Amino acid sequence: MIALTMLTGCGQKDKAAGGGTPAAVVFSAADLPEVSLRKGDPATAGAALSALYLGESGAGRLSFAGSDVDGDKATFSDITLSAPELAGEGMPATPSDEELAEIFSYMDADGDGTADDGSGTTLETLRAEMQTPASAPSAPPVVKAAKLEFEGLGVFDGQANFALMKLTDITLSPAEGSEDQSTGKINSIELVNPSPETAAWVASLLGKGEPAPFPEGTALSFDRWTVNGVNFNVSDASGSGLFTIDSMHVSDLKEEKAGLMGLSNLKFDFTEAAGSDVKISLDGFGVKGINYGLLSEAISAGAAGASGDPSTLASAIQADPANPGYDAMVLKALKADIVGASVDMPGLESSVTRDAQGRATKVVTNPFTLTVGSRDNPDGEQFAAALATMGYETLTFSGEGESLYDPDADLVTLVKGKNYWKLNDGFKLDFSAKYAGTKAIAAAQVASLDASADPEAMLNAVMENVVVHGIEISLDDDGILDRSINAYAAQSGEDPAALRSQLSGMFAMAPMFAAGTGIDPAVVTELATALSSFVTEPKVLTISLAPKAPIKAQAFVDAASDPAKVLTKETLGFSAGNK
Repeated sequence: MIALTMLTGCGQKDKAAGGGTPAAVVFSAADLPEVSLRKGDPATAGAALSALYLGESGAGRLSFAGSDVDGDKATFSDITLSAPELAGEGMPATPSDEELAEIFSYMDADGDGTADDGSGTTLETLRAEMQTPASAPSAPPVVKAAKLEFEGLGVFDGQANFALMKLTDITLSPAEGSEDQSTGKINSIELVNPSPETAAWVASLLGKGEPAPFPEGTALSFDRWTVNGVNFNVSDASGSGLFTIDSMHVSDLKEEKAGLMGLSNLKFDFTEAAGSDVKISLDGFGVKGINYGLLSEAISAGAAGASGDPSTLASAIQADPANPGYDAMVLKALKADIVGASVDMPGLESSVTRDAQGRATKVVTNPFTLTVGSRDNPDGEQFAAALATMGYETLTFSGEGESLYDPDADLVTLVKGKNYWKLNDGFKLDFSAKYAGTKAIAAAQVASLDASADPEAMLNAVMENVVVHGIEISLDDDGILDRSINAYAAQSGEDPAALRSQLSGMFAMAPMFAAGTGIDPAVVTELATALSSFVTEPKVLTISLAPKAPIKAQAFVDAASDPAKVLTKETLGFSAGNK
């Protein structure tokens, strides 16, 4: 049952053509349409139950007080799950010297023999601190369910399967004498029309032996999986709290393609033993078309490291490089209180348009807002003080995104006016661009997973294939520069006007240092003038490249090493101003 609950990670590869819209997303399992159950085989239903270790009570991990088999249906009551393997191995003893050395290498990045956090920790003191004996395994929780139902039972092509498995009124309670006093309830878990491989995996969970590996690739398949009414009360040495979810679901997972995934009304409220607390709530999160196949390939390639073969992942990404990994995604009412900060995001929506071959050609992220403030606690007071140095009580961010992609030309367009980040009473940063070479960038990212790859060769490949058609960056000042200068001046004891003058002077001197850098002096002069003006009297700083003919990224590298190849202001179509 616990393993079934973890199926929330499942998703899909995208369907050919179309894409998705936010309206297609479903948060609650209650809002999903009905699913037709496959027909079972009454003649072989008994054999299927035996394969599921349910021929008699205690044949596997499940014991039950009552059972009723009727044709291809079966019902079991008063279920108890015995799962000794959940006890684990307890807390391990002191790590080996090799493991400690690896841990300490992250603590001592500068290699001076002491931890970088100023604590004075050395490898020897770390070893002494971790000299703890191995602890005994913890007792597993007691797991029970009121009812287990099956429909569509039968043996098909030599493999046991079912159309519906449903567990209801599931409870988890601490074992007698356990330090962990956590309890939990789940109203129901359903699995509908699984593939033979998925059904076999479920059977292995019910058996007494080691569970089978989780199905991979197209072997993982079902019409629907839902979990309803999750309610856990956590109470152990780390702290106590509450975790609830109304429902979770994954639908139509076939050939690594699933229709929908959703979650509704998540709440998490946990207080650590030391006193810090975390509160998170989310009204809904849903996705249409998660690229589960691509995700699993990425995880496999990353985990394999030098011994892995990332070619499969590279092929998938290069075939559809603009694919964000979903057709549509919606988040609704996220609120989080963590340490001293409080975060509030009313919503986030993103959608993808695809061509007839299923390739992503347009990705849109609708306008959204995110507010960050301080909490009413000691950590919040520190955060509030930090905000106050910049003259803020809260930070309200907003943004939007829209990109177009031509798969045949490998051309990306970031639409002007549709890609920005904004901080209220701070700034608005707009960016737009048109460039080719996404496939080369994707290939280099995948190749970097291979430890034996040549970084220089990867960089050269990117530089040769990335072609710039145009770029524009626009920074609209709405007080952020004044706030930043005033805050820095207050901390350093300097005069804000003098600091502003120093910055302006530094930019004005930039052309003096441009010789030999491969940058056209006219470009440096215009950019320095714009920056100096922006520091003196901030308005809207705009920097753009609009070359007469597209320019390879390699040309910028060549210009830095060969004065004869310097890219002129006219060639680049460069302009910069503060207006």
